[in-house]
Amino acid sequence: MTPNDTQSFRRPVRQAALVLAVLALFLFASMPLATQADAQESDVVVEPVTPVLSARRFAPVLQTTNADPALNNDLNAFLRSTPGDACVLVKSDGRVVVDRKADTAFAPASLMKLATAIGAMEILGSDYRMQTKFVTNGKFSNGVVDGDLYVIGGGDPLITTKGYKSVFDDPDQLLEPMGDVVNTLKEKGVKEVRGAIIGDDSRYENVRWIPSWPTRYQIGGTVSPLSALVVNDGNTGYTETPDEPTTDRKAGDPPLLFVQTLKTLLNQNGINANGEARTGRAPGEVKEVAVFESVPMIDIVNEMLANSDNTTAELVLREIGMQNSGEGTTTAGLAAVREVLSQKSIPLDGFVQVDGSGLDLNNRMSCRTGLALYETVDTYSDVTTKLPVAGRTGTLRKRMLQAEATGKVVAKTGTLNSVNALAGRATTKPGNFIEFVFIHNGTDPRGQVVGDIVAERLMTFAKGAKLSALSPAAAKQTTPEKNDK
Repeated sequence: MTPNDTQSFRRPVRQAALVLAVLALFLFASMPLATQADAQESDVVVEPVTPVLSARRFAPVLQTTNADPALNNDLNAFLRSTPGDACVLVKSDGRVVVDRKADTAFAPASLMKLATAIGAMEILGSDYRMQTKFVTNGKFSNGVVDGDLYVIGGGDPLITTKGYKSVFDDPDQLLEPMGDVVNTLKEKGVKEVRGAIIGDDSRYENVRWIPSWPTRYQIGGTVSPLSALVVNDGNTGYTETPDEPTTDRKAGDPPLLFVQTLKTLLNQNGINANGEARTGRAPGEVKEVAVFESVPMIDIVNEMLANSDNTTAELVLREIGMQNSGEGTTTAGLAAVREVLSQKSIPLDGFVQVDGSGLDLNNRMSCRTGLALYETVDTYSDVTTKLPVAGRTGTLRKRMLQAEATGKVVAKTGTLNSVNALAGRATTKPGNFIEFVFIHNGTDPRGQVVGDIVAERLMTFAKGAKLSALSPAAAKQTTPEKNDK
């Protein structure tokens, strides 16, 4: 059969479907909506607001026979010409519109952060705060810490000096100023530390990099060395001049960098701290000096998703493990997240989670799982309102600019050298609301543009009037007046 033959064959099939739909409506029209006897039994008569033969009632038929195939054909034609392979799943009002390899598992990149976010919201809770504790093995009185000051990390990933802020791609990225940490000690009346300042990051396992990660992640700022006590993503170059930008930075020893930076800022703020800055574990018997609390977990999760922050994802995953089983390890966090996803009835066929960020190339996720993850995250309204918006915020801030998708697509992004992914929602050009997941694995010189092109094609669904405007209006119920005679 030639392409022309195929098109000729499809037309009568669609026309037959429309004829059958019309016949069904005529049959429905001939059926009484409520008999007088029914009214006497229930005292309620159902009256259709939309006439039975109104064009509004043809929306599902028109969508199934025209709009759905048009979008499917468009996406499939584009993806067939794209190097590699991809899955796509699109829903409109809960109905599947596009299902292209939706059950095939692909490397999802940062879509994996959706799973980490669900684990955080369920196990830690939106109000949970990470604590950086200051304790001493000596005396603390009259503003003097007469002994060593231990800084015990609680996993807070957002502590940042003014100088490091300049490296952020997004100027609106959430951070916690290191100056606020210093103010916490000042507010407790600390004026002098006579002993050493010692960084303790023993809350989490001492594994700085996931063993299966490519070594290239250890340079270039993809993710910081993982630690429960970290400032400036564990970068060197800020310990002596915390508030000045520098290009002389690389991954260092996070807890040591923290206490070295703290010592500098304490002295700059009038708190005498002349002892050594080093790392070590706090003894069992200590006195509390102060506690710095992070922003609520809901804000940490929002920062992780909006900016696709890999370090935040990995530290949150370890905190999930700590709270769930008392083990601040990646392995414990992964087990806890999977248990939560199972309890949420999220389909896990083919799902493999190796880390919290999605950096590992061994991670696997199907589009069906990805959409279920997005739909679950969407139930946390304070989270989905902060997801990246095309051409406006987060990791989509510089993408889909001056396009149909600008301001209309809200989605979590996923990007690696061989992965491009999007999961979220869109209000299409005709005004239809859809949810979608797209995961592409393959090397394409266009990079992220592949995902942007798919998003632009989604914006055409469905051409013509808004489908919800064509659907039947809700039936009206009336109660007949009763005759008391």
